[in-house]
Amino acid sequence: MFRSRLLAWGAVLAVLASGCADPVRQKIALPPLAQPLEPQTVFGQATLTEAGDPAALQAPPPVPNRPLTMEECLNLAQKVNPNLDSADQAHMGALWSRWQSITAFLPKASTDYRVNRYQDQAATARSAPAFSGATQYSWQASVTQPLFTGGRNSAGYLLAQLGVSAAEIRRLQAREDLILEVKQAYFGILATEKALEVAKTSVVQLQSHLNVAKNFYDVGMSPKNQVLEADVTLARAVQQVNTLTRDVMVIKARLNILLGRPVDAPIAVVDNLRQNQFPLSLAQCLEMGLTDRPELKLGRNQVEASAKNVDVARSELYPTVGLTYTTNSVGNTPRANGGWSAGRDASWNVAAVASFNFWEWGRTKAEIEKSKVELNRAVDALASLEDETKLNVTTHYQRLISNGLNIEVAAKAVVSAAEDLRMVNERYLEQVATNTEVLDAQTRYSQVQYDYYTALYDYNLAWATLERSLGRPVKASNNLKH
Repeated sequence: MFRSRLLAWGAVLAVLASGCADPVRQKIALPPLAQPLEPQTVFGQATLTEAGDPAALQAPPPVPNRPLTMEECLNLAQKVNPNLDSADQAHMGALWSRWQSITAFLPKASTDYRVNRYQDQAATARSAPAFSGATQYSWQASVTQPLFTGGRNSAGYLLAQLGVSAAEIRRLQAREDLILEVKQAYFGILATEKALEVAKTSVVQLQSHLNVAKNFYDVGMSPKNQVLEADVTLARAVQQVNTLTRDVMVIKARLNILLGRPVDAPIAVVDNLRQNQFPLSLAQCLEMGLTDRPELKLGRNQVEASAKNVDVARSELYPTVGLTYTTNSVGNTPRANGGWSAGRDASWNVAAVASFNFWEWGRTKAEIEKSKVELNRAVDALASLEDETKLNVTTHYQRLISNGLNIEVAAKAVVSAAEDLRMVNERYLEQVATNTEVLDAQTRYSQVQYDYYTALYDYNLAWATLERSLGRPVKASNNLKH
């Protein structure tokens, strides 16, 4: 009977211990001594704040029924981006890890309750059931306060604090990555729509030229091959329109996803493709990038964390000292307040305990040397990140300057190509220019328009990418060139 009850209670405890959380968003409590968070997303507001309710997530912010500005797209995207929410959750996890390291300095309390069944030898001699005899109940409680751990606890706390700093840097990193993604999609929509306008205009002009070629052919002023040549060129232009229409739909779907909207929802953006004068020199960009780039901040954080790991490993070279208070109570009732035969049997003791592992076949030394290796690797990784940042900033800066020069050249070429096309069309109407000359002039005009808008798109994208390399936005000058 007693054994079956123990088995039953064991089964109940096993069921309780094996319970798992529901696979839905969970409310996260703020750890002690931590400042309240400011979540970046509506998901974080539902799970990381006091008033949040994960069961009723705040609806994504409404999107205005008009063309969106860049600032509006950035604000909307930051509210619903899962990567930003993941960074917020990781930050909260780092705060809890820091509190976990603080608890290592605090006293720890534990208790132990036992029921021992002793066989009655006299009853056994009389062939009594094996479970007959006496039962002893014992209860023990202890409180332990660590006094010295060789610096392990303090190093663990500093490591946890570095973890919080790393989580904050990753929040910034996720935000900067999202900003670049939104700008890429935003500028991509504008550039592709411009290219589509050029392609549609080209189709109209080619259709007009095809009609003229047919009229000349009908009156016997030109051979049929000129009509066929114009028809083939028009077909290629129509195919280009179809391709660009598809590209516009795809890139709008990308922006919709970033804004947390249905992938096929209609969306329009304000045209802000322009050439702003970049206010910084390459030397200023390099200095800014080496200071503010999130990846470098994270690399420096990793070097400090690796150095603290060396201290943690070295703490094994020192003894640990702690103070323990223990109380015991033994009895023959479940409350453990009655002795075997002479009343209560309770005791307590206070002990200062020092322990030291003085021989483990070099395990501690191996751990120390391994942590030194990781520190050296972190230093090397930081040096590589610095070199990568210098190259990255230089590349995007030079690309920005080059694209700015291309805009000016392409703008002049557009004017020249438009005049060239006008003159060739007039000459063709007078039958002093060939059909091929008209088609070539039309192709040149369309191409230089593509080149102009491509250079304008590449310039704005290079600016945004350079800002990502610097780790901070750059305010444009007031000199605007449309």
